[in-house]
Amino acid sequence: MKGVLKVLLVEDSDISATITKNMLQESRKYDYVEYIFELTHVYKLSEAMQALLEKYYDIILLDLNLPDSMGVQTLKLLCQYNPGIPIIILSSIDDFKLSYDTIKYGAQDYLVKGKYDMNMLIRSIYYSLERFNMLSALKQLALIDDLTGLFNRRAFMNLAEHQMKIAKRKNINVYILFCDLDGFKKINDNFGHPEGDIVLKEFADVLKESFRESDIIARYGGDEFIVLAVDVHENGQELVKNRLYQNLEKQNKNLKRPFNLTVSIGAVLHKPDSEETLYDLIDQVDALMYEQKKKKAMGIV
Repeated sequence: MKGVLKVLLVEDSDISATITKNMLQESRKYDYVEYIFELTHVYKLSEAMQALLEKYYDIILLDLNLPDSMGVQTLKLLCQYNPGIPIIILSSIDDFKLSYDTIKYGAQDYLVKGKYDMNMLIRSIYYSLERFNMLSALKQLALIDDLTGLFNRRAFMNLAEHQMKIAKRKNINVYILFCDLDGFKKINDNFGHPEGDIVLKEFADVLKESFRESDIIARYGGDEFIVLAVDVHENGQELVKNRLYQNLEKQNKNLKRPFNLTVSIGAVLHKPDSEETLYDLIDQVDALMYEQKKKKAMGIV
């Protein structure tokens, strides 16, 4: 049984769109083609962006010259808007520099209209998917913290920036929490670095249990962790933090060890109409975390 591959065609020419549609439909006749291509056709870049908000697509077929965007800029804007989908350029311009530029800026392939047939189009889709998945896997390896399995700082900055743009478009809040383990140096000094590594893994598990898959959880460095939680309402901030505290307390009770693990947290709710950058927010939550840590040292908290 053939799988279904969802294709978004961004093309302002009905004639070109019909040719592409017919090629994909014709491919259903052949057993060597593993997919049925489910095609959605839009005419403008703005319509493509709206379609990507409403539905998941496996691949994008993109004409560069559209009513609301022209040239390589069309590709750049679409890659910035949704970098997680491979893009094949379908262009009427047979130009080496243009084709090279599109590959440089993120396209997987460049096909010239009138110079490819059904087999070339299908092959390009297959190769583009495989190449994109392989590159994504390599990037993933560079973005994961080896010890905890969470994202690393670099990954968090990239993903959080993207998530904040989506949240602004959807008019929803994001909630950023900066966590620092209390007394971690003493744990390393008194029980050794292997025990310290275990503690970091355990706290990473607490974070995974406390937040949703849609939230971005990262080890920021050393014993510092950061989380971007999406769509948190003002009255839900304390609920989010309390869930984390409760899960950590539960873990302390379940694990037999000569110390309890505690954490200091700084948190800020970012509203979609705010002009603060991600760096501004990180500075704020970092300062709030240290303020809480100082109060603990003074016995105030």
